[in-house]
Amino acid sequence: MKRRECLGSLALSLLAACTSQLRQFDLNDRPLTCEQANQYAYRSIQVMGFAITEFEPAAIGRPGTLRGWREHYDGTQRVTVAITCAAATAGVIASEDGRFLGQLEFKRGFYMTFTSLVSQAEANAAAATAEAQRPLERKRAQGLQVLLQPVHGLGAKLDFDLDLAAGGVLPVLVTIVNVSSRRYTLNQEDIVLVEKDGTRVHALAAGAAAAQVGRALRQAAGDAAADVDDAAIKARLESRLFRSRSVTANETVSGYLYFPLAGYVKGRVVLEDVESEESEGVMVEF
Repeated sequence: MKRRECLGSLALSLLAACTSQLRQFDLNDRPLTCEQANQYAYRSIQVMGFAITEFEPAAIGRPGTLRGWREHYDGTQRVTVAITCAAATAGVIASEDGRFLGQLEFKRGFYMTFTSLVSQAEANAAAATAEAQRPLERKRAQGLQVLLQPVHGLGAKLDFDLDLAAGGVLPVLVTIVNVSSRRYTLNQEDIVLVEKDGTRVHALAAGAAAAQVGRALRQAAGDAAADVDDAAIKARLESRLFRSRSVTANETVSGYLYFPLAGYVKGRVVLEDVESEESEGVMVEF
């Protein structure tokens, strides 16, 4: 009997020790917004090579969940990330499905990836602030910079809290950084994506994109389809829409355009120099 009691005590001690090891890699009470917690959790799983199968972003009063899988050396690895947030803090707890004691490797890897991304973002933000305070002639990166960033899959939920891909819509973040003394004009009609066969595709109107997403949501909702608000979806897409405008000296502008979902290989942007009235085309490879 004493031997059994000793073995039982040893097992409980080992369990407590393992639990303590696992919990040290939980990310509790971090000084992050909901948006930041969602982004870092999503990006961490991506960086670790997981295919994301489910994502519901967290909001204040509403917990978030992220699930993914990858092929690992000992088989298919499936994981779940729970995200919670309050007014000034957030918590992120990642775990490997179907395991308790054998998930230390994953939890450590997620913790290190998450904290590294946070540190990198903070360093980038500090560098960007310092660069913004430099006079135009002393800025390190001179000229006109054009970025097109397609947001694939469930990643659109980070900015829209909507699965745009389910509605056949690909959001593309357009960013123009004008580190020069010149002024340019840009028409959103002059931004196109290019498919493998060379076909050029223009963006959808925000209303058309919203209608496609609304139809997909109603099909998925079934009996609850009446809760889908087309006007709210359109307003959400329009609030982040990239619009035709001028880009003045030392200015950065950004916003989204919505394209039909397809396998694009590059994008093309045409801007006009206001002073010379010459057009400048920029090709962005994906």
